[in-house]
Amino acid sequence: MLTVNFFWCGPNFQFLEFIVLKSHLKVGHEVIIWLHGKKPLTKYWEDIEKYVVVRNADEIFNTNEFISKGGNFRTAADLWRFNLLYKLGGLYCDTDAFALNKFPNDEWIVCSGERIPNLLSIGVLKAPSKHPIFLECISNTNKNWGNVHIFSNSYYKYFGNLNPTHKNELFYPYNWKSFLNLFNNNEIPKDAFSIHFYSNAIEAYINRGKDNLLYRCIPLLNKIVSIKIDKNWCEKNPSTLLGKLWSWLLN
Repeated sequence: MLTVNFFWCGPNFQFLEFIVLKSHLKVGHEVIIWLHGKKPLTKYWEDIEKYVVVRNADEIFNTNEFISKGGNFRTAADLWRFNLLYKLGGLYCDTDAFALNKFPNDEWIVCSGERIPNLLSIGVLKAPSKHPIFLECISNTNKNWGNVHIFSNSYYKYFGNLNPTHKNELFYPYNWKSFLNLFNNNEIPKDAFSIHFYSNAIEAYINRGKDNLLYRCIPLLNKIVSIKIDKNWCEKNPSTLLGKLWSWLLN
C-alpha cells in the first residue's frame, strides 16, 4: 500500500481538507497526518482521525524554532516537507491535493502546476530518502517565500534539467490562477491522479471581503463568500467540479 504524508498545524481543519484526505483513502492510499501542535477540534478532524495515522510532526522538524527566528509559517511548512523527504523519503502531498486515482509507486514524482516556465511544484513530491537535493533546499530555504524556486534550482543542479517525471496535467490539471475551476461546471479529469485545489488562493480571495471591487465584478465570488463550503453546498451545486468530486467520493 502506498503511504502518503500530510502536514497539519492549526485549529481550522475544514471540509476541503477533510474530503482531500478521504479521497486518498478512497483510492487505496495509507494516510499519515503529521500533526504539529494541538488537535483541531472540528467535526471534520474528529471524523478523519478514525481512519488515518496521526504522528507528531516535531519528530521530523520543529517549525516553532524556525518561526521564533523570524520565519513565517508557510516557509516553515516547506522546511518540514524537505526534512521529511530527506529523512524518510516517500510521498508528500499538500492537504489540498485531491486524489482521483492511486498514485504510481515510482521512485520520483515531480511535476509542475506553476504559471512560470521552468518551475517545479512542491505540492506533490515523491522521492528517495537521503537525497542531497533536499539538504540543499533546507540550507537555502528563503525565510519569507520563494521555495518553489529553491527546489527547482536544486533539482536542476542534480539532474541537469527541469523535466517533470510525469505529465504535469496528471497531478495539476490547472494552475492556481484558475482556482475558480473548482466552483464552475468542469468535468473531472479522466486520467489524472490528483487535482490541486489551491486552497490558499481560495482563502485569500474570500478574505478580501465582499466590499472589494473584485467581488462586485465576479458574481461567483459573491456566491462563494456568502455561503459555507460543505456537503450541503456540494449537493446544491452538483454541476460544479467540487459538486462532482463530492458525488464521486460518496460512490
